[in-house]
Amino acid sequence: MIEHLKTGPILHRRKADLVYEFLREQIINGTYAPGQRMTLAELSQELGLSNMPVREALLKLEREGLVESEPHKGMRVVGLSAQTARDLFEIRCELEGLAAWRAARSADTALADDLTEINAEFAEAYERQDFTAMGVANWALHRRILQATGSDQLSRMLEDVWTGSARYRLGYQLIPGRASLTIAEHAELIEALRRRDPEAAREAARAHIRRAGEDLATILAENGL
Repeated sequence: MIEHLKTGPILHRRKADLVYEFLREQIINGTYAPGQRMTLAELSQELGLSNMPVREALLKLEREGLVESEPHKGMRVVGLSAQTARDLFEIRCELEGLAAWRAARSADTALADDLTEINAEFAEAYERQDFTAMGVANWALHRRILQATGSDQLSRMLEDVWTGSARYRLGYQLIPGRASLTIAEHAELIEALRRRDPEAAREAARAHIRRAGEDLATILAENGL
């Protein structure tokens, strides 16, 4: 990624986008830790780029709440907190409940089959203790449901919330039994979608997100966050 940025004939706009994507993933996977300072000069030197695309990437990350500005010091990665986790998952609870309700109204066998396959991939990744693959499968499942709603507006709203909550996914590794519960909760949601039962799908989605958020907030609070 970094070498490509240094040597590739990329337009300025594309460079800013690539820097943003690279830094965002580094924040989400914990390479840049909560509270870590990210200075423009150091990042530009590390990536072998001018300040401008790096500055644009940092400003976009700031708008998304992943970094925050410190006067005369540059940016730093926003810390994790139990309260922020509660807020994000409360919002997700309502929006994903709506997404499940809408998806169930027009669900077909293909949707349920796709979700069953993705949930199996999540379970297989859990057996391997491959947390990266678990994260990929989990987001794929939730995005597949969102896709089935056909709502661009709901998609934009949920994508924003998912961006804020993505960096909390590493916390799931600290929650005993959470992955097994997730597999079961996904299965319950999928069954409601297969039956085309909007109310059951909404409640299953809301219960899943609510429990996951409560478990995560508890772990963060126990670790003083």
